[in-house]
Amino acid sequence: MSDRTQAFDRLSENYQRFRPDYPEPVLERLRRYVLDGARESWPRPWLLLDVGAGTGISTRALRRAFGPEPRVVGVEPGHAMRGAAAEDDGVEYVDGRAEHVPFPDASASLVLAAQAVHWFDRPAFYAEAARLLAPGGTVAVLDNDRDWTASAFTDAYERLMEEHGDDYRRDYRAFDTRGEMAAQDGLGETAEFSAAWTRELTPEGYVGHAMSSTKMAAVRRNLGEERTRAAVGALVAEHFPDGVVRVPYLTRLRLARRTS
Repeated sequence: MSDRTQAFDRLSENYQRFRPDYPEPVLERLRRYVLDGARESWPRPWLLLDVGAGTGISTRALRRAFGPEPRVVGVEPGHAMRGAAAEDDGVEYVDGRAEHVPFPDASASLVLAAQAVHWFDRPAFYAEAARLLAPGGTVAVLDNDRDWTASAFTDAYERLMEEHGDDYRRDYRAFDTRGEMAAQDGLGETAEFSAAWTRELTPEGYVGHAMSSTKMAAVRRNLGEERTRAAVGALVAEHFPDGVVRVPYLTRLRLARRTS
């Protein structure tokens, strides 16, 4: 695909239906961190930006976590993803890329990248976050990762992806995020928080979740749709004969503060 920002457009419906939400303790930690940096000089209402918003899963999570007062805006370049997100009330969505967000300097209280930073030019994104944030504001990177160390099923699923994907590696989101944040002029005071949790799905729901992944799209190209669905279904049947798919997740939140 020549424009990577449109990579999810064919997957937008499944993405909206099957992708997991974020655990409340992580969202509460994010909220407290932002509140701890609050200053009277911040523009009102506070502007919370969700960059790489997709279908708005994390954008809606921001609204839940921070309540009705802030202005919550999802920034998303994918046409179909943004269109699916725009059906929701209470938040806004705009067309924009992580490296060029269409808001003024020092206008935001929070710049969030949820399940998206691996798609970005990360140094350019952190520079853009530093530009967007008012002093004391927060840049946050939030990821939901399957914990392949905690389950024979998730380990087998990752091996399927590695065997049949295009150079797929299960640790493809393993960046030194705090180090990259700290290297950016204007950002400091990094912090990290993680939470382990388990998501339960039906077998059909898990297959739908798998089909919503761009990484699985490469497997589908290589094996074909029918064989891919059969392979995922066979793993589910082998590991969960009771019909309840239990997927361990590790949600990680990395944070940095905009210095004065």
